[in-house]
Amino acid sequence: MSRYLRILNLVICQRAVAAKAFFLIMLLSGCSVKNPTYHDYTLVAATVSQEQKKLSDMPTTLGVFPVNVVGWLDKKTITWSDGGVRLQSSVNHHWGEPLPELLTQAMVQNLRQKVHSGSWVSSGPWVRDKRPEVVAFIDVQSIALVNRQLRISVAWLLEGQDRQVIAQREKAYTLPLESVDSTQAFVQTLSQVWGGGCKRYASAFYLASQIRAHLRKFAREVIRDRSFCLDLQEWRCAFCSL
Repeated sequence: MSRYLRILNLVICQRAVAAKAFFLIMLLSGCSVKNPTYHDYTLVAATVSQEQKKLSDMPTTLGVFPVNVVGWLDKKTITWSDGGVRLQSSVNHHWGEPLPELLTQAMVQNLRQKVHSGSWVSSGPWVRDKRPEVVAFIDVQSIALVNRQLRISVAWLLEGQDRQVIAQREKAYTLPLESVDSTQAFVQTLSQVWGGGCKRYASAFYLASQIRAHLRKFAREVIRDRSFCLDLQEWRCAFCSL
């Protein structure tokens, strides 16, 4: 009987040692595995040089309709393409808000930096009687990283209060990326690229204001002055260059 008790005690001790060893291994493995770190990012207004002058003689009210992005960009994770059919994303890095909202907010901030205080920039949608004099509609078609160059392709148009199209273009804006391994560098560069496109929109707003002013002048005078026609043609050519 005592022999069986000794064997039973030995089995119990071995199981206890095995259980302790298993617990210790699990504890050590838990310490060695770190939880992934998630970061949220936002877009900011592009850097403006001190020498840059604000545009005056602009419409009193300017608007940015909520920016539209293609479906594969409209994700919480930061996503881009390789310039072709392959998409890449940074799994542990997310947008702090939906990307269309961030792009809209950043564009409003960029325009406010470029126009005189006499003009007010807002984002839509608006009630009918509050619609700005000129509204920008922007579609983001792609954000691509190719050969250390960050490129954003957009289609945009400007509408007057009568919903008549003033100007429309498709453009790609590009800047070199300092580090392809840094999500923060990616977002900072994207902010600068997005702000670079704002220069085009601000110029188009200015030209639209000048054309409308001359059209009002023409309506008052009811005279087809040759110099007026030449000026109008120059502004139309300027639109084509945007």
